[in-house]
Amino acid sequence: MRLTRTLIVTCGLIAAVAPAAFAQRWGHERVPRDGACFYRDADFRGEYFCLAAGRSVGELPREMNDAISSVRIFGRAEVVVFRDRRFTGRSARFEGDVHNLRRENWNDTVSSLEVRQVRSYGQERERERNEMTPARAQDIVRRAYLSVLRREPDAGSRGYVERVLHDHWTQSDVERELRKSDEYRRRR
Repeated sequence: MRLTRTLIVTCGLIAAVAPAAFAQRWGHERVPRDGACFYRDADFRGEYFCLAAGRSVGELPREMNDAISSVRIFGRAEVVVFRDRRFTGRSARFEGDVHNLRRENWNDTVSSLEVRQVRSYGQERERERNEMTPARAQDIVRRAYLSVLRREPDAGSRGYVERVLHDHWTQSDVERELRKSDEYRRRR
């Protein structure tokens, strides 16, 4: 009887501590093949955390609660966000990237969320069309160079192409960095 009680108490303690051990944290983690990343700032900037499709967070930690400003979705996934913890309150479903949750009236109001696996061929095809490719990244960098420096990119632009591909930089991000360059300052 004593062994049974000890096992029950131990299992209860493990169950209570396990969610804290796997709690989400802001960082810069690897993006999932099928899943989503949640960013502190609009346009996929700042710290973020990612979840694979099929995972959920019933209660975001205090420092992350009501602090998500953009969502990037990868592969076959969709996101359902909830205003309150434990998947309650107002909710919204997103099937594609959301650059700025403020435009959706969801900026800094997410308290729990689910990342669901989707199997729809139409949704998958749409996401494939919107996924970043090396050619699209080069085009973004080219437009930024033309806009800020008024010239075509050179070999030095490869670093920006990599940032667009791997760090999800937007044209605005590249333009901001180009405005910090010596070349831009000399032109003014």
